[in-house]
Amino acid sequence: MSTPVSLRAWRRRMARFAAVAVTTTAILAALLAGGSGAASAAGARFVPEATDADWDGAVATVVFQEVEVALESGVTSISVKATADVDIVCTRGESTITIHRSATATEVDDYPISDDGTVAGIARLPLKVTGLQVPGYSCAAQRWSVTAVLEDFWTGATLVHKA
Repeated sequence: MSTPVSLRAWRRRMARFAAVAVTTTAILAALLAGGSGAASAAGARFVPEATDADWDGAVATVVFQEVEVALESGVTSISVKATADVDIVCTRGESTITIHRSATATEVDDYPISDDGTVAGIARLPLKVTGLQVPGYSCAAQRWSVTAVLEDFWTGATLVHKA
């Protein structure tokens, strides 16, 4: 017996939520156990020039680099949030509809720290914007953009990148 699509989607969302909750709980527990010094790495920062965000209509790809990361663990936990914004114009005869839609996806993962204190990463987040078609109308995208928000949970470094 197959599971209805909406139930499967709900289960996938709950599994992702649980994974993020477990990771966040582990990070908070480690921060509390390690004291405030464990949460900061002086000088750690994301490099804007080494950051890129793109979206192909189904997947957002975020490339990033963080430098001056000095943590004993050899890994750091980074949250990558991508938001796609789309403006479309739909026409039917003399009638025109302008629509704005957006969607957001978030991923938290551990990334290795190289010997020189650099963290290089690529995050691929499934990201689909819905509601881009209106029945009976001809629709075309007028503008789209993707914004990436990076946050290192251990160093406190953050970056907002708009493409």
